[in-house]
Amino acid sequence: MERILVLIISIGCVLAISSCGQKNYIKTGSTDVVSTQNQERTIVIRDYSDNPTSRPGITASIKTYKDKNISIQYPVLSYLSDSKKEEEVNALLKSNALKVLQVNAVDPLKDTVIIDARIVSTDSKRITVVYTGTCYSEGAAHPLNMFYTNTVDLTQVKDLGLTDYADPEVLAEYILSDQVDFYDASAELVVALKEARTQTDLQTYSKIFQQADFPLKASLPDGTPAFPDSFSYEDNGRIIFSIPVPHALGDYALVSYSPVTK
Repeated sequence: MERILVLIISIGCVLAISSCGQKNYIKTGSTDVVSTQNQERTIVIRDYSDNPTSRPGITASIKTYKDKNISIQYPVLSYLSDSKKEEEVNALLKSNALKVLQVNAVDPLKDTVIIDARIVSTDSKRITVVYTGTCYSEGAAHPLNMFYTNTVDLTQVKDLGLTDYADPEVLAEYILSDQVDFYDASAELVVALKEARTQTDLQTYSKIFQQADFPLKASLPDGTPAFPDSFSYEDNGRIIFSIPVPHALGDYALVSYSPVTK
């Protein structure tokens, strides 16, 4: 089966604001995202039990963490074959979903963060979740569109990232090439994105992709953990990864990449 990587990269800008001032963002408004700020939503993904008549298959429910101006959705898995791993996986998923608050020192009384979670896929081996929303810091000129993802290996209970799918240097070369395919962007936006991407060089892009995704690898000068400049996920063989772009261009750009055809 052909494997396609979809990459989401934030193109070449460092956004400096208080509290929610990280650099990985994505537009909201997708019809795939369902807000459940005041309720829980349960989705039966697929039955993976050895004996389907004995118990339900793996299920994933979307729950919401709320604290004053903060609302962040996160997934909870049920009916994994190993109850201990189930507990560990759910703790990891929730911790990563809420990491944005810790990294950005969000004040729930002054800042507003609204994040929706969308389960891209899950099976007996892994779960992939995409988080989209907005982060507004008190006194900021405008809210920032946010994007981050999390893929967890259910067998080993560990995060999987972009380097598990592709070579960072190859992706960096692809971004700066004429073959780059910006995902879900209008013709007019593509022109602007192709110009903006050149503000970042090959070495910088390569480093961005090396540090993409959870677990957090980068840190600020004061030692505080930093969100990656790129998050990614794999969907039906595709990889989608992000790069920082100016707010006028949407705070992020999506790129589709197929290692089979490039």
